[in-house]
Amino acid sequence: MGDSPVRRRPWAGGAATAFSVAALAAAAGALPAHADSSRTSFTVTASARTLVAPAADGAGGFSDLLVSFAADDGSSALAGVKVAVDGRQLARLAELRLPAPCTFTDAEHLQAICAPGDFAGGGGHLTLGVRAAQGAPAGATGTVLFTVTATNATVNRASGRDVTEVRVGEGPQLSVAQLPVLTRTKPGATVTLATGLTNQGDREAHGVLLWFRIPEGYAPAAAFGDFGNCRYPDRAAGLVLCRFDDAVVRPGEVLRLSVPVALAAGDDPRDGRFEYGADLAGGPTERGLTAAQGAGRPGTGAPLTLTAGQAGGFGSESASTYLETGRPYALSAVAGDVAGVQGATVPATFALRNDGDAPAALHGGRPADGDPAGLLLSFPSGVRIAGAPADCAQRPAEPTVYLCARTRTLAPGEFQAYTFQVLLADPLDRAPGRASVEGQALAGAALFTVTSGAAPAPTTVRSYTAAPGPALRAVAPAAEESGPEPSAPPAAAVTAAAPAPSPTSQASLGTGLAETGAGTSGLSLAATGGLAVGLGLGLIGMAARRHWAGNRG
Repeated sequence: MGDSPVRRRPWAGGAATAFSVAALAAAAGALPAHADSSRTSFTVTASARTLVAPAADGAGGFSDLLVSFAADDGSSALAGVKVAVDGRQLARLAELRLPAPCTFTDAEHLQAICAPGDFAGGGGHLTLGVRAAQGAPAGATGTVLFTVTATNATVNRASGRDVTEVRVGEGPQLSVAQLPVLTRTKPGATVTLATGLTNQGDREAHGVLLWFRIPEGYAPAAAFGDFGNCRYPDRAAGLVLCRFDDAVVRPGEVLRLSVPVALAAGDDPRDGRFEYGADLAGGPTERGLTAAQGAGRPGTGAPLTLTAGQAGGFGSESASTYLETGRPYALSAVAGDVAGVQGATVPATFALRNDGDAPAALHGGRPADGDPAGLLLSFPSGVRIAGAPADCAQRPAEPTVYLCARTRTLAPGEFQAYTFQVLLADPLDRAPGRASVEGQALAGAALFTVTSGAAPAPTTVRSYTAAPGPALRAVAPAAEESGPEPSAPPAAAVTAAAPAPSPTSQASLGTGLAETGAGTSGLSLAATGGLAVGLGLGLIGMAARRHWAGNRG
């Protein structure tokens, strides 16, 4: 993974800080105690899904099977890393290929142990191969489980993903060439990325869409052209859509772009994530991307074309690489756990914090190009947002993902806080959520959990009203008394409502989680897997959800 871009600055509280820890605590409730930080925690992120092409002779090409591991503070070394691979659900469906540090532990070659060793700079990754077994039917699925350990760290089980679904392609199933997890660049430099696509289904694909998401601070280099069959964003960064209406991709055929993708970094770019993917032209993916990003301007030059390429390194409908410039981040997310009674609405406060040594300024009321626009919040399923701050907007087609704009200059150590009203609709036990700085993937993120317990059972108290007289007797016993009841008016049952929960959502000042790996981030980036995460990964999620919903014609 290389050296982390994170630069931590201890928060120096005091009267000089306009938005203090005390102010944040007052808005959100008492700050929770930190967990014991004497031992590093790390997060495991496996690809959400991997496609393999059907192969009647069992000799098809291998797809990538990626698992990454990253220290949650973004920089701590991981020592003695071991990865146990359990692919027993792939029996008669797929075969595994192991890299050098791995050894099979069973006769069927579906279980293995890998000992990649030590990783400095925050973490690393391991790439295995997987291909369809002879006679595996199209559409069949199985899973691979990764169990990662380190001698000096514990696994953070509140986030990440340790299972990858392997699916034998059916219908036309386009997937793209995977990219390096990390690509280093520097201001003013141009990087060239090897992209391509293949059909891992069992039918021809007619008409191809390729999309490229370019992060802030970067732009397509002149070498990438101004192609007539592509549409470009109104400014340098954003979404590029290229259609190849006449392209026919046969099962197993591999195609590359006639001109490699080249990205030019600006004079002062931040780190960012480049993403791209493939699908059938004119389908729901193209409509969704166009609706989310706008049609863009058409290119004016000759069309971009596809040429024959070499097999290998495929397995997903999208791929990404993290562009690292070495520029330290200044902003980080602040989040705390949320808890309450199921059915209650509780406040949950999150914040954007300036950890840098210089002000995070606004220019003309908005962040400068290349600077993060705000705070990205992903709430777990089972909660509903009953009220959102004025500066926060729901992401299209993602009901529990909100982007909160940064609307003022933040001096070093200052916060901008956002308080949501969260309805705890379903019973949850530490369901994971994520707060991150928009546009940042490997730094400045923070995890939080949501817990909603059942409301306590109502208490029934028997009460009696005594008849008037000199010997008044009013009884409200905790336990029913024996003997005859008074002959006054009949007993009335009074039900006491359950006490309303006190707000328990806090914003803590913990170290954030570093996300890594390709696919969604899970979230899913994620858990996007293909969670994915991170990609501003909501757009990739649209593409992925469609493919795994069933057959396509």
